[in-house]
Amino acid sequence: MPAADANPLINGAFDRVAAIQRLMSFHDRDSDLSRLNRDASAAPVRVDPRTYEVIARSLDFSAKSSGIFDVTIGGQLARWGYLPREHLDGLPSHEACWRDIELLDDNRIRFHRPMWIDLGGIAKGYAVDTAVDYLLAAGAPQVLVNAGGDLRVAGAISERIFLRTSAEAAGGMVPAVDLTDAAMASSSGREHVRIVDGREVGPHLDGKTRASTGLKAFVSVVADRCISADALTKIVLAKGQRSNSILKLYDAVAYFHGEEGGWRTMGMST
Repeated sequence: MPAADANPLINGAFDRVAAIQRLMSFHDRDSDLSRLNRDASAAPVRVDPRTYEVIARSLDFSAKSSGIFDVTIGGQLARWGYLPREHLDGLPSHEACWRDIELLDDNRIRFHRPMWIDLGGIAKGYAVDTAVDYLLAAGAPQVLVNAGGDLRVAGAISERIFLRTSAEAAGGMVPAVDLTDAAMASSSGREHVRIVDGREVGPHLDGKTRASTGLKAFVSVVADRCISADALTKIVLAKGQRSNSILKLYDAVAYFHGEEGGWRTMGMST
């Protein structure tokens, strides 16, 4: 495709990603997400259909993972300093979980306890999918959208993705995955670790226990869409080698590098 035709499409894709950011940012006090976190425990809040869709998908991942994936961990992440607290009133309930989110008609959402939800990575995955879908609908023959940790390839040409973890020496041999019409998301518990109350914590949590997961692990998940790949990385960091069943539900494959070293493959191909 000539640059003169491609550039407007690329700008349109960026516009769609920016719109998702504005709607679902924890940091923006005027976002749909911030309005939910402030007001939805008092009365239903109407949100953009895209926000509603991402939260609905989040609840599906929560149900299928028995609550290991849970976007209501925002309060815990804020307590540990990973998310800001200045623009939110009150405090979230320690007992709140995904079951306390109720989806109503007309894109309205109600919380049955005070809570702070964080869409974080799953919103990024959704933004990548939104950009890819827009570009394909506009006639782009080959698409690669990379949002840093979340990417998706569409078209007949494969893209080789190298899985380099922070535990491996630069310049060493690393595994590679060839992606064709697929998405990949990666998460690592090794980065952004901090000490809170004398113990190591990280930004990835088991939604059921609220404990940090994967502090010495790295995972990349390949799925059909980026929203699924991103959510599944959080589940695999929590479940480790017990992730096969949920990966197979989504026809997904995980490449897992654990604390004992070495790579393991889980999911559809195992």
